Amino acid sequence: MDQNEGDDALIDSIKAKLDSLSSLTIHCCIYKVPNKLRRLNPDAYTPRLVSFGPLHRGKEELQAMEEHKYRYLQSFILRTDCTLEELVRVVRTWEQKARSCYAEDVKLNSDEFVEMLVVDGSFLVELLLRSHYPQLRGEKDSIFGNSMMITDVCRDLILIENQLPFFVVKEIFLLLFVYYQQGTPSILKLAQRHFSCFLSNIDDEMLTSEPKHFVDLLRSCYLPLVPARLKETTLKVENAPEATELHTAGVNFKPAETSCLLDISFADGVLKIPTIFIDDLTESLYRNIIAFEQCHCSDKNFLHYIRLLGCFIKSPTDANLLIRSGIIVNNLGNAEDVSKLFHSIYKEVIFGRRFYFQTISENLQAYCNTPWNRWKAILRRDYFHSPWSVVSVFAAILLIFLTFIQAACSILAL
Repeated sequence: MDQNEGDDALIDSIKAKLDSLSSLTIHCCIYKVPNKLRRLNPDAYTPRLVSFGPLHRGKEELQAMEEHKYRYLQSFILRTDCTLEELVRVVRTWEQKARSCYAEDVKLNSDEFVEMLVVDGSFLVELLLRSHYPQLRGEKDSIFGNSMMITDVCRDLILIENQLPFFVVKEIFLLLFVYYQQGTPSILKLAQRHFSCFLSNIDDEMLTSEPKHFVDLLRSCYLPLVPARLKETTLKVENAPEATELHTAGVNFKPAETSCLLDISFADGVLKIPTIFIDDLTESLYRNIIAFEQCHCSDKNFLHYIRLLGCFIKSPTDANLLIRSGIIVNNLGNAEDVSKLFHSIYKEVIFGRRFYFQTISENLQAYCNTPWNRWKAILRRDYFHSPWSVVSVFAAILLIFLTFIQAACSILAL
């Protein structure tokens, strides 16, 4: 075989691979976690109990929940005027759009993929209905009847690899409108209220646009309604002072009265931070939102929030300071566990050249660099920490003043 024939074969091989490439679409929003993030804590991204979508479907350790999914599908169909046949035909019309939401090439054939959408989508709608309407659960509901199981299901719902496109859940929910007339919340409100049982900062009035999936929903709930204008920066984020240094410089910490986690403000020596509830679910939640931002979002505002907290919380002493201030409600363990969480969670990520908290970081650093602020803090801490200490200081000043007057008078009398 001459060189030209060898090149032709190679060219044909490359063309075949190019032709087999899956197309990237505007709908793509569900990703596998990059290996450099996964290796830091694989458990934070892996479902423990139930799979949603194709990426973890069929895993042996998740098979026990499949029967519960079909039981929920059975209950869901009874709440509609649809037959199973009609439901399958409707869902099949969404197949290509749903496939295009996954960054990974989905290996399921058409029937397998549609069955997954029908079963998983109906299960999620039924789950949210039973979460909102306890009377729908029944005495033998094995999910809501077991606090550990419903917690694990909720945890698995917030994993970026374990998602259904939100439009699938919404469209399946709309089949219920014949059964649930006026007064039924939208599927968006039902989802927000379900998660608010576990994530205390979520306000179901904060989200106005349709999310891409549940991870996107949670991220959007944490972001402000009006995005801030960000400026390019070369400031190292590590320069943001830690909590103990801020405290030494006289900064007071107070919980902010807002449901938006990013509403952090600093003025007149007072740093206001929305209350942070930390428990066993927190690390997985934060890591999956960050992974979604890394794969999908141009503005990584939630990551910037986590990074700023990481600057504040460098040690257990920093964590304790925020706990005593009422900013952190710690249900995770001791202060060391909290500091380890914020120390490790943003490793191996890309921040970009814009920092959401740039102005606050600069203002805090400038406040710490002003000597007068530190002197005032020392005076308050060491000499004016109680009414009696204030009286003692003024008495000492008065005694010194009188002594000076007496000495002056003695000199004048000579």
